[in-house]
Amino acid sequence: MPVGILWVGVAAMTYGLLAMGSEPGPEIQSRSGWAERARAVKQVIAHRGSSSDRPECTLAALKRAIAVKATASEVDVRWTKDRHLVILHDSTLDRTTNGKGPLAERTLAEVRKLDAGSWFDPKFRDERVPTLREVLEVGRGKIDVLLDLKEQGEAYDQQVVDEVKRFGDPRRLVVGVRSVAQAKRFRRLLPRSRQLGLVPNPKAIEGFVRAGVETIRLWPRWVKADSGLVGRVHALNVGLHINGSDGSLKEVRAALQHRPTSMSSDDPEQLVQSLTRIREDASRLKETRVRNPRHAVGHCHCEIADAGCGAEPGAGRLAVCRASFHEKG
Repeated sequence: MPVGILWVGVAAMTYGLLAMGSEPGPEIQSRSGWAERARAVKQVIAHRGSSSDRPECTLAALKRAIAVKATASEVDVRWTKDRHLVILHDSTLDRTTNGKGPLAERTLAEVRKLDAGSWFDPKFRDERVPTLREVLEVGRGKIDVLLDLKEQGEAYDQQVVDEVKRFGDPRRLVVGVRSVAQAKRFRRLLPRSRQLGLVPNPKAIEGFVRAGVETIRLWPRWVKADSGLVGRVHALNVGLHINGSDGSLKEVRAALQHRPTSMSSDDPEQLVQSLTRIREDASRLKETRVRNPRHAVGHCHCEIADAGCGAEPGAGRLAVCRASFHEKG
């Protein structure tokens, strides 16, 4: 049998199986399948604010996240020497300010004098290390605030809770908890707030869920090492968070294979656009099929050309999209 005839026969059989409703594998999905997974992502988190185009963990980054319609902005909460709560990812000042040394050795007054923007771009030289109060006040009513709690202890937790109740909205707060004890404490202190389990290892997942955590973060390296890990999380009937970096179509589609309910990116605008494009692509295909049923088959099943599919529309074959997603703390 000529190779061309054999290939057409295999393609026709494949399309027939899809039309009958067979479930495609994790890397080959119909457009409607991708769109359904994209719609299931309810939380689009700006990682340290919109940190791809603004200095991370600043009010500028938070305001940009609000402007591009991220649903949440993640910030890292630390203590100063005199026990004020400020937003800084690193334990030291060197990388993201013009200061030196550990944050814990500087008072709030000293920290507030530092330039927290010029390292990124001189036009942000007026940015300062924000306080938790400022972040809560700016974000209130506009965006969820995800707190990555960098300190431990009851006194620290209680101070965070007091500021949230005074300056923020507990209903728009997501607490990133790092221990079962912390999860239980925040469930008692902030019962209306949601929790993201920043689990230390896969063995801890069930304990966090029993403590009331609604969503579990998995690192990509864990997923690669244990193919059943994602299924474990879904079986517990909780949400799944996947970290991202650039929010590109390739990265988003790779993450969607794991059916996350929450995703993050340094570039929240791009992440929002990628999810929107995947969702709307299915609607456009449906409209095309209604207008011209004859063109309902034979299209490239990668759906989005620049997501990694090189097949031409009408090529009569399935394309496999392979991508990777990013791991970042």
